[in-house]
Amino acid sequence: MAHVSEDCCGAPDPADPNFAYGEGKRAAEHLCALYSKKYGIETKIARCFAFVGPYLPLDMHYAIGNFIRDGLNGGPIHVSGDGTPYRSYLYAADLAIWLWTILLKGESCRAYNVGSEKAVTIAELANTVAQCFPKPMEVIIAKTPGPEIPFERYVPSTKRAREHCNLRPTINPQDGIKRTILNLQSNI
Repeated sequence: MAHVSEDCCGAPDPADPNFAYGEGKRAAEHLCALYSKKYGIETKIARCFAFVGPYLPLDMHYAIGNFIRDGLNGGPIHVSGDGTPYRSYLYAADLAIWLWTILLKGESCRAYNVGSEKAVTIAELANTVAQCFPKPMEVIIAKTPGPEIPFERYVPSTKRAREHCNLRPTINPQDGIKRTILNLQSNI
């Protein structure tokens, strides 16, 4: 599967504690849709993927935040896994535009993926972040990829957002990373 479709209902294992976040989002969508249908109010559903920008947490499980933190601390940039999972990143200014547009133009009770379709491996992301600092940083990848392990991929299809709301990213990921670094440096 190349991209996560807006029609994807995803069914993570409800007994696995690692999927609590995803199950919480599914439950929220379900409850909002039920409330919307029962009381006749419009409900907009935005499925947010990964972002970069001001106020990005640097001390949580978000790879991009951890890489920027490592760079701000002088490097090297550490990848705790093998660097093969695919993700995509949308800059915060685009995120704001997308959410407002979906709120104003989106169809009630239809999910809109909010994110970038440009897939990047975690290793590529770490190297991009390393190059965004004035003095490029070393990137250390903790594990070697195993040949039998399929690559993990969490990249959205934004077809509905593009076709129905005319949404597209306006800031490329590298510029978004540079803007985030500058913003964080000015607040230190």
